[in-house]
Amino acid sequence: MKKIFISSMVAVFLVILYSNCSYGQVTKLVMSLTGSVYNEITKQPISTRIEAFDANGKRIYRGISNAQQNGYYNITGLKPGDKYIIRFGDLDYFKQDYEINIPQSDKYTEISRDFLIKPKEKGLYIPMKVPTFESGKSKLRAGADYFLKDILETMQKNPSVKFKIICYPDNMNDRAENKILTDGRANSLKEFFIKNGLDSERITTEGFDVLDEKNPPPTQKRSKGKRYIGSIYFQVESF
Repeated sequence: MKKIFISSMVAVFLVILYSNCSYGQVTKLVMSLTGSVYNEITKQPISTRIEAFDANGKRIYRGISNAQQNGYYNITGLKPGDKYIIRFGDLDYFKQDYEINIPQSDKYTEISRDFLIKPKEKGLYIPMKVPTFESGKSKLRAGADYFLKDILETMQKNPSVKFKIICYPDNMNDRAENKILTDGRANSLKEFFIKNGLDSERITTEGFDVLDEKNPPPTQKRSKGKRYIGSIYFQVESF
């Protein structure tokens, strides 16, 4: 009877133990991050170096995306609930970091995420996707820092790169006024980058007095409240 009682107590203890632990904790569950890597400018699949680091900065993965398989990559061994830094870049592409949070789960899961990586090419034009100025204004609009974060972080992680800020006007009403406007915008952007730690010697500026031929104003009337804002580019000068 004593042996039976002890065995019963052990069984109860194991039930309690397993009920208080997730399946992932008991089996040391790992998850995977998979997807494709593309050239941000051409949108073509690319081969580039990929590294993954845990929260302590320890590298837990190193590989290369496969351009022949639509830029495919697969990082495994990731733990549920943990945070990782995924780093891309080599001689042909800018170094770029992305923070990935792996969700809690008690089942094996493949998390899908595609990435756009900037090519490292002299003369490359990187367009500003969201206007950071209001029509006719040279002061950065509220919230502009959020949209400039991507290019700022890229330049912070690639300190040898020198670049030019290029601004175009909103209309062709007056070329002299356009030049004042675009020079002012370029200087506002330069001041933003310097304020956030970039060396001023890495940055040059150029303001145009004519419209951007690559991205001219739309010919059709835009919806109410939406105005055409002149293009902004960041041109790679050297690295």
